[in-house]
Amino acid sequence: MAEQFDEFLDDVQKDMRKEKLDTIWKEYGKLISAVLVVAIGGSSGWVLWRNHSEEKLNLTSQKFMKAQELIERGNVSEGLGVYDSIIHDSSKTYKSLATIAKAGVLAGKSPEDIQKAEALLTRLTLDKSADKIMRDFATVTLIRIDLDRSELKTVDGPTKAKLIAHLVTLDKLSTDNSPYSLLAQELKGIILFALNDYAKASEVYVKIAQTKDCPRGLQARAEIMSQLILKNISEMPQ
Repeated sequence: MAEQFDEFLDDVQKDMRKEKLDTIWKEYGKLISAVLVVAIGGSSGWVLWRNHSEEKLNLTSQKFMKAQELIERGNVSEGLGVYDSIIHDSSKTYKSLATIAKAGVLAGKSPEDIQKAEALLTRLTLDKSADKIMRDFATVTLIRIDLDRSELKTVDGPTKAKLIAHLVTLDKLSTDNSPYSLLAQELKGIILFALNDYAKASEVYVKIAQTKDCPRGLQARAEIMSQLILKNISEMPQ
């Protein structure tokens, strides 16, 4: 994954030299999203040791890691089956993690599987017994999936209304005390750019780039989008 991401950055630099920045999200969005899901999904691990016996937790942990190994080796169906067993039989925390992991696998497949992923994540957002950190991650991931498949170059009336609704949701997850603040801010920037609100989009990306300990990849994307915004503003009729 790291090697893929380095290749992504190299390609971005080439695109910048060729003034094709407007293709970045369309061509690399899914890779960006995959990197974010892995990085942020890992950050939720701290909740795993709450309210459960160590013995049961260790057993479930082994099942969860087994599912990941199976999928990495190409045994996707078997791995998804293990996730299902965790979802139906395990603690609320691992149930949430398995739901997110399964949805992440399905989201990269057929349109039918993407719909299944959305259904899983929607149920998680509505599950009041799940930890808020998990419900929030499911919410952000649902918006990310929707943006991945949306046509953002030409925003019609219904799409604009949907994007504005997403902005309202992301505003609540962009606070400094949210573990998903940077991800929510990046998605906000994408939406604002699609809505041609370049001033607000620029503010978002500047804030991301200036955030202390901002991941290198995210900082690079923020700087790229800032340059794209300046390019588009310079080309606007005076």
